[in-house]
Amino acid sequence: MSKSRFRRFDVFISRNADETKIPSVTAVLIENGKPVHSTAHGFKDISSSSPASIKTLYGAGSITKSFTALSIAKLAERGKLDFHDKITRFLPLKQKAFREVELHHLLSHSSGIPGLGFSEVLIYNAIGTYKRRIPVSNFDDVAPFLDEIDDWVESRPGEKLFYLNEGYHLLGDVVSKVSGRPYVQYVTEEILKPLKMDRSYFEKGQIESDGDRSTPYIIKDGIATPSKIPHGCGPAGGLVTNIVDLSNYIAMLINGGEFEGQRIVSFDTLSRMETPYVNWPKPMFQGQGYGYGLEILPSFLGHKVILHGGSVEVFTASFAYSRTARCGVAALANGTGYSMDRIVLYGLALIMGENPDELPVIKLDTLLKRLEGTYSSYKGTVLAEVKRNGSFLMLSGEDIGENIVLVPETQDSDGATFFTLSGTARMTVEFRFIRNSVEMIYERYKYRKT
Repeated sequence: MSKSRFRRFDVFISRNADETKIPSVTAVLIENGKPVHSTAHGFKDISSSSPASIKTLYGAGSITKSFTALSIAKLAERGKLDFHDKITRFLPLKQKAFREVELHHLLSHSSGIPGLGFSEVLIYNAIGTYKRRIPVSNFDDVAPFLDEIDDWVESRPGEKLFYLNEGYHLLGDVVSKVSGRPYVQYVTEEILKPLKMDRSYFEKGQIESDGDRSTPYIIKDGIATPSKIPHGCGPAGGLVTNIVDLSNYIAMLINGGEFEGQRIVSFDTLSRMETPYVNWPKPMFQGQGYGYGLEILPSFLGHKVILHGGSVEVFTASFAYSRTARCGVAALANGTGYSMDRIVLYGLALIMGENPDELPVIKLDTLLKRLEGTYSSYKGTVLAEVKRNGSFLMLSGEDIGENIVLVPETQDSDGATFFTLSGTARMTVEFRFIRNSVEMIYERYKYRKT
């Protein structure tokens, strides 16, 4: 991979971090199973102007789920459990909601139980942004939290994906009970140590004693406010790590379960983890599904790609890899505002020798940025403001109203169309690229970007 592609990757990260005011981002590119480029942008702590390094610690969020799933998989290999065992074989769950739920269903988020907000409350309590009083401080509190869920079940197990953090907390309990070791001890001894992930932690004391950790930030209206690390997220999102350690994890996955001559998990078992069992409800790519703690893209630029993102409000993360292309990427940040999934997919495309700007998710990003701004009608008689909100645009203005949602529809070199609702009618909003500016047609008005 050429140095010009490394620079392109770095520029992409730097530009998006700057635009969204994320204090720092670290990332790594892996080619042929080995790191070829590691990069760190911004400050791990703004107040002290301390720069981030490739060894700086960040919260990995739901990337942790793949470690929990791998722990279950290793126990299955040793005959200690079966993926299709009922969860009630291991845990004394009396609710009807769990009667037919297997480990398989919790691993693949297909239990039929919708998200219940346990992890969200835990995180908000930890960083001090939650205003309701629910006694949740760590993953040991999940069992009493689930006492009234029977009438919240939405579908039969295996039918539909509902991303369920609570399920992974229960899987962590299974790991502890079956292995005879606390969850953190099992993951550390069976996964982290063999992979030489020596600076990857779950425990508060270990994290706080490490001198190269990033300060977590809440970012709102372009202002980054220092916050707290939301300790206690455990098997669903509690891992704190760095891109050097994650490189070893990705190398093992690319090598089919082997790291530096040591077999961590069998290829057949890993393949089961990488099999999509249920469709992803908001896919970035066609055929996207969920396996065991891993998202699967069946065809990304002609390759099967496995990925997973993570967010605990003050940290965001993502990693992705392709065994057929023998490459991978990981990215970590101490704030929210730009998707780390986009960074890792951008990096994968570069390693694969493709143009990442042609990826649908990147093209949409570029389009939305181009369309943001202030628009004026003839002689400035009526003004309008277009702002990005995630994957949509928000339109406000004189004689229009406030925060009208514009949903992307079509895009080509000449412009783009979006749609919205006017009353009960579906209405098209047209954007045209005119020389160095943009025109917008909305209802009876024609606007030009100022």
